[in-house]
Amino acid sequence: MTRTPRIGVLAGRRARAGASFLAVAVILAATSVSVDLATIGFASTVQPVVVGALSDVLEVVAVWGALPLGLLLLVSAGEPRAWRRWAAIIVAVGAPIAVQLTGAGDSPFLILLALAAAVGGYALIALGLSEHRRDPIRPERVRTAVIVLAAAEVVVIILGLLHLLVWNPSATVPELSLAQIYGILVERFGVIDGGPFIWALGATLATAGGAIVAVQGARRGFVTAHAVVTVGLVLIHVTTFFLWWAGFALGLNLADAFAATGGDVSSVGSLLALVGASCLAAAILLQLRRAPGDGADAAYDDDDETLAGHADPHPVEHRGGASGTAERVTP
Repeated sequence: MTRTPRIGVLAGRRARAGASFLAVAVILAATSVSVDLATIGFASTVQPVVVGALSDVLEVVAVWGALPLGLLLLVSAGEPRAWRRWAAIIVAVGAPIAVQLTGAGDSPFLILLALAAAVGGYALIALGLSEHRRDPIRPERVRTAVIVLAAAEVVVIILGLLHLLVWNPSATVPELSLAQIYGILVERFGVIDGGPFIWALGATLATAGGAIVAVQGARRGFVTAHAVVTVGLVLIHVTTFFLWWAGFALGLNLADAFAATGGDVSSVGSLLALVGASCLAAAILLQLRRAPGDGADAAYDDDDETLAGHADPHPVEHRGGASGTAERVTP
């Protein structure tokens, strides 16, 4: 039976891998830029050094790792001619050098570009989840993944709450105790903003609900360990991403009440941002693993240069008459 090759920008595995690495490069580089901007307001002299070093690691991985690899895979996708192979190598080598020389890797414009990269990353994740929906169901692996990722999410929530409610206010107004700070905020604004509590409650409910669905779904045979790990990593990213929203109003109140900066003075928020971006990158790249049973379409993937070994050496018209029926063999 003849199979029709899949048609689409992301149909081939090499092209999809290239798009995945490019999305990861933009996301990591943009996170590095936003974190570097946040370090300006840190109260301690040690925190900017530590956070800046971690941010630089993310930038190096993005510019010198994910970017050239993504371009190499994307430009050389399909069945490239010799000139396109050479072009892929030149682009892959030249792109990080150009980014470094022009300073594009430190441009705040990357923060806007990261939104498009994140949307593309989520599309790649959805595509990978659909491909892996028929993975073998192993309830014990699902339970292990649920425990590990739920625990990691709870740690993120606790650190986020401490950052918003304790560490950041104390670092913003170090000369006052935490009780005095909140006393002045209540006296001036009447109530403490509930953003951090809404954020923590929403993340906790999402974690608990996801854990229950995952465990029960594995028992009933429709939730795989791959899906649990992917969704868990995405949930950690979403939780860290909305941390800025959770502390936005409280930060403005601190700035108005104490004539302080409205940005983070504690480094924990930036550290969680680095963790969240890394989790999203891992979730995107996790979809590059070939799903079990996907070998039937291997001949039509971009990483197979030809269809040799899969084509029928005896076309149907040579095996019989005009109608393609088999010829009678005389012993």
